[in-house]
Amino acid sequence: MKRIIFLILLSWGSLLSFSQIEDSYRVETFGSVASGKNTPFWMVNQNWGITTLTADNFYVKGGVFHQQKMNDDWSFDAGVDMVGGSSSAYGKVWVQQLYGRINWKVWRIDLGAREDYVSFLNPCLSSGDFAHSNNARPFPQVKISLSDFISVPYTKGNMFLKGDFSIGKYLDGQWQENKALPHKQNYTKNVLSHNKSIYFKFGDIKTKHRKQFTVAMIHVAQWGGDLYKYENINNEWQYKVGNQPHGITDFLRVAIAKEGSRSSSGADSLYVSGSQWGAYLLKFDYKLTNKKQISIYLHHFFDDGSGMVFENYRDNLFGLEFCSKDKSLLSGAVFEYICTKQQTGPIHHNIGMDDAHRDKLMHKGNGNDDYYNNVDYVQGPSYFGKTMGTPLLLSPEYNTDGSLVFKSSRIIAFHLGLEGYFHSTLQYRLLLTTGRSWGRYYIPFKSVKKGFASQLELTYRPSRIKDVDIKLALGFDKGEFFGGDTFGVGVTLAKRGIIYTK
Repeated sequence: MKRIIFLILLSWGSLLSFSQIEDSYRVETFGSVASGKNTPFWMVNQNWGITTLTADNFYVKGGVFHQQKMNDDWSFDAGVDMVGGSSSAYGKVWVQQLYGRINWKVWRIDLGAREDYVSFLNPCLSSGDFAHSNNARPFPQVKISLSDFISVPYTKGNMFLKGDFSIGKYLDGQWQENKALPHKQNYTKNVLSHNKSIYFKFGDIKTKHRKQFTVAMIHVAQWGGDLYKYENINNEWQYKVGNQPHGITDFLRVAIAKEGSRSSSGADSLYVSGSQWGAYLLKFDYKLTNKKQISIYLHHFFDDGSGMVFENYRDNLFGLEFCSKDKSLLSGAVFEYICTKQQTGPIHHNIGMDDAHRDKLMHKGNGNDDYYNNVDYVQGPSYFGKTMGTPLLLSPEYNTDGSLVFKSSRIIAFHLGLEGYFHSTLQYRLLLTTGRSWGRYYIPFKSVKKGFASQLELTYRPSRIKDVDIKLALGFDKGEFFGGDTFGVGVTLAKRGIIYTK
């Protein structure tokens, strides 16, 4: 036994001695001021939850990262990233990232909290993915995935496959309680997560094809945890705590979208375990030249069976994208139309109907999907009040009454994103969004909320100072759709570099 251990250590030491190592760092500081009560919309969103909603804030962020390649098959990464600044949902100092990653050929295992953008939508120009975005702080999880598309056997390099599977835990239970409890609103604690996705790609424009088509399905779930509901119990209003089951068999029920066990809540027992939602992606890419391509995509959201079979067929994100590798005046452009207004119609018949109507109407009233909202997991797809999906369904952090729900789930919006270079050292990004919101079918707004949000961002990278970014952002919002009128200015200074390399 000792000889086996010695041989293992010797082999591992040999791998380390011949491995390639790179240790790097990144530091960043940001400050902003705003005329309204909120920081402008696009300044708050799409930055991994770091910028606070409250106007006039700042942060300092610093991280160190390790990459090590032992041979052609094995490598691993690790990193830690910390932030300190204005008082936020996480406090004044917090760990933003803490992770390890092991790679073996095309397989990958992630452990911890990492800013890992997995969406196929443009992270800088798109309005946001329905299922996965970069709006919220990452939470700890274990994920197994294919790091890149692999060729499906017997398809002659014309069909490819990619996917992932993860479990994790939300750490925002105490924040939910602090926000909801003073207003006697419902909240949850100790909630678990489950994500999985599968992607099929036909053709490959990186190699021999001029066009490719991608189709994907993403599934996300919240389950387990403790449900705190403020109810009238024996003529006295108080919190009733429901402890959701969280064993292995309960996880399997969640993974295959099966109804909950007898020990789960009433909603879980009648429908499916936990809060579940997902999206389909259809994307067509066409290579114009070796440096330029255009893409057309459709992103379809669902949170029940009716959405999965497209009964909510009007609710989609339609997008058109142009991208170029040249540092030209227009190196990227995205135009999107977003609609979530239909939700399979306004009526949802439930099991409580009388016998005379149940057989005739039970399967016809599949509407009122109430996107991003769930009777048990009231926070929906949010983490510390920030949406994990599209920010256009305004995040719960905008609520002023202590509630954790998404109040603006029925919207129509148009979005334009542009980027390019005025000079090789000066890059711009422009975001323009306009929208209307009807609230929810359950609780509609008294009048339609309209709005406009914009941001112009200029990034200067001095040629004489290596790996430095100086960024100026100007944001302007108008209307209640985006949380109210505000104008803001933000400045970011970032430096990155190599600590050690071998």
